[in-house]
Amino acid sequence: SQGFPALIFSEHPEYGTVKADKDSKAKPDTLQSLYAVLHSRQNNEGGFGLWTSTPESERFISVYSMLFLIEAKERGQRVPADMLESGNRYLLQLAADESDGSLAGLRERAFAIYLLTRQGTVTTNYLASVQKRLEENYAKDSRKSLSTQYEFIRQNEYFIDGGTGWESNLAAGYIAASLKLLKQDKEADRLIAPLQDGLTRAAIQNAYRFERYYDTLFRDASVLYLIGKHFPERANALPASVVATLLRPIQRGWYNTLSSAQTILALDVYGARIGEGKLTLGEIQKDGSAKPIVTQPGALVRGAFDAAATALRVENGVDLHAWYSVTQAGFDRSPPTTELKQGLEIIREYTDTSGKPVSTATLGAELDVHLKIRATEADSIGNVAIVDLLPGGFEAVIQPPTLPEDSAANTADSTDASAATTPPKWQSPVGVAGSTWSPEYADVRDDRVVIYGTATRNVGEFVYRIRATNAGSFIVPPAYGESMYDRTVQARSLGGKIEVVKK
Repeated sequence: SQGFPALIFSEHPEYGTVKADKDSKAKPDTLQSLYAVLHSRQNNEGGFGLWTSTPESERFISVYSMLFLIEAKERGQRVPADMLESGNRYLLQLAADESDGSLAGLRERAFAIYLLTRQGTVTTNYLASVQKRLEENYAKDSRKSLSTQYEFIRQNEYFIDGGTGWESNLAAGYIAASLKLLKQDKEADRLIAPLQDGLTRAAIQNAYRFERYYDTLFRDASVLYLIGKHFPERANALPASVVATLLRPIQRGWYNTLSSAQTILALDVYGARIGEGKLTLGEIQKDGSAKPIVTQPGALVRGAFDAAATALRVENGVDLHAWYSVTQAGFDRSPPTTELKQGLEIIREYTDTSGKPVSTATLGAELDVHLKIRATEADSIGNVAIVDLLPGGFEAVIQPPTLPEDSAANTADSTDASAATTPPKWQSPVGVAGSTWSPEYADVRDDRVVIYGTATRNVGEFVYRIRATNAGSFIVPPAYGESMYDRTVQARSLGGKIEVVKK
C-alpha cells in the first residue's frame, strides 16, 4: 500500500515523496526496494504471502500486489519481468479456482480476471463462471426485507452498503470493467450503473466494518478507479459529490493503509480526466494585510504558513470544485497518563530475568518485557499491530531463532524433494520462553519493537528481552495497539519511568 503513493507521487512532484523509515533498509524515493520485498514474498506458484513467502498464497494480497505491478508497468516503471510473469500464472490459477464460493472469494476471482483481461487475456469463460455463481448464490431476491437482509449478513457475509444483491458489490465492478475491455459495452454499462449511482448517493453509516480486505472506502475508491479508467464518458459526467462520498469515511477515521492507497490511486485517475485547477493561497497578517503563500504548481497546491497568521485565503481561478485542508503536526509534550481500551487491551510489565517486577536496572543488565494482549469485545481480532516504544537507555535483545524439533525436512540431508522448494517457517527475531502469544510477524527497530498477530478474549502474553545501554532516568512510553484495518479498535497501556544505574 505504500507503493501506490510512491508510484503516483513520482509523477506529481507537488505531492511530495514517500520517505522510508529511518530504520528501514529501503532506499528513499525509489520503488526498487519494494520490488525486492515483493520478490521475497512470492512463492513458487506466483502468489504472495502476507509477511513472507508461504506455501499457500494469500488470495487478495496476491491480486492486490499484481495490480500494483501492472499499474507500475503501465506508468513506465521497470518491473521485474519474472515476477510479473509468475504472478500472471497465479492469476490464471485463481481465475479458474471454484473452491471458494463466498462473496469475498468470488470478488477476488473477479479481481484476478479483471487484471488478466487488462493484459490482453481473453477471459470470457472465466467471467461467465463467476457471474453464474454470483447470480445463483447472491441474487437480489435472496433478501426480500430489511430483517432478512440482516439475517443474511449475520449468517453468511455482509453487503457493506446494504444493497440489493451482488450487483452492489465490487465484484460487479470488476466484471463490468472486464466486459468493457472485451467490447461488451451494453452488459458492462448495465453492471457499472448501480455502482456509479452508489457513489453519488452514498448512505450514511453509523458503524464501521472491515472484513477480508473490504470496506466502504475501498469499495467506493475502487469503483471510482474503474469508472475513471474504463468508462470515460461516465467519469466526465460524475458530479463533485463523488469526492464528498470518499471524504465521508475519511473524516470519521474509517480508513486504513489499504483504502488510503486505493483512494490515492482513484483520485489520480479521476483527476486526470477532469483536468487541473488553478488555486492560489495566502495568509492574513495581524494588521489585516495579505501575504501570498509560496506554492509549487500542479494538481495539489501546498504551502506552509506562519503560526502568527490570523486567517488563510484560498482562491479558485477556474470553474472546478476544489477542496482544502489544514494540517498541524507535532508530538505530545507529556506522555498520556491514562489507559485506552477500545475493543483491545494491553498491559505491559518489566521484570528481571527471574520474573520479579523492577523499576530500576543496572547498566548492562537484561530485563524481560511482558506484553499482555486481549480482545475485549470481539472473540477474535486479526491483523493487530502492537507498538512498544523502548525507554531511551535500552535496546532490544535479538534472540537467535531455534529450529523446531520437527524441522528435519528442511535439513541438508533430507531426501524429500518438496523440502527444497518449501520456504522455512518464519521465526520471530525477539522473544523468550514462556510466551503464550505468538506473533505472525515482528519488526525490531532501534527505538521500538512492533509485533503483529491476532488478539482473542483469552489473555495472551508475549515476552521479549531488552538490555540497559545507558545510565540515567528514562520515561517509559506507553505501549500502543491498533487493528491494522479497523482504526476504531485501539489500546494503550500506562507509561512510567525506569532508572538505570552504573555498576
